[in-house]
Amino acid sequence: MDMKNRLPAVFMRGGTSKALMFHLRDLPADRNEWKDLFLRAMGSPDPYGRQLNGMGGGISSLSKVCVIAPSARADADIDYTFVQVAVRDAQIDMSGNCGNMLSAIGPFAVDEYLVVPEMGHTTVRIFNTNTSKLVHARFPTDAEGTVYGGNCIIPGVAGSGAPIRLDFLDPGGATTGKLLPTGIPSEQLKVDGVELEVSMIDAGNACVFVRAEDLGVLGTALPAQISGAARSPPLAREYSHSCIYANEDF
Repeated sequence: MDMKNRLPAVFMRGGTSKALMFHLRDLPADRNEWKDLFLRAMGSPDPYGRQLNGMGGGISSLSKVCVIAPSARADADIDYTFVQVAVRDAQIDMSGNCGNMLSAIGPFAVDEYLVVPEMGHTTVRIFNTNTSKLVHARFPTDAEGTVYGGNCIIPGVAGSGAPIRLDFLDPGGATTGKLLPTGIPSEQLKVDGVELEVSMIDAGNACVFVRAEDLGVLGTALPAQISGAARSPPLAREYSHSCIYANEDF
């Protein structure tokens, strides 16, 4: 990025993701300019898949941007826009929410003086502009701001921290307008010659639930194992926004 066009930003972890956090006030008013800015900030597109020339970490969970602003809505304190930045391609996606980074929005709002903290705990009312849904984030605070220390542990993240509670007020139909986009709880889905029984559910984000055994993996498989299986025949593709379920029934 041209050093003559410097923008203030915060680099934060939320759940099992990390993102660059921008104030809406610091970004170009023309949102058509956001794409190039975010791509350069994260180091995309990168044919090597490492994003060494930017803040991205080479995988989708580490190539994200959040835009935050005070909300004009009576039922919200903060407006939050999520941007997924592709690693290898010159693409961004603003069609969905990110629950992991959503957990960082409240602390960011408090520490950036957008919301006044309360003693003990603070609840920040967040409006996600991608899905037009409201979420309340409750987390420990004191007179100085967010309290980050704590004993809460997240699988896949080293160390511990303070717990952050997220209450999705009406999560159904965030992307498609329906909790069950196709109207039925389970069905057969055929993609590229592969047929699977799946459940399509839109709660917070649209998601496809697939039995682990149908993909030839264990429900306890780690991310690298799942990614490896998804790229191997007959499933020679990446499954995005899917949940692999280990039990017999959905």
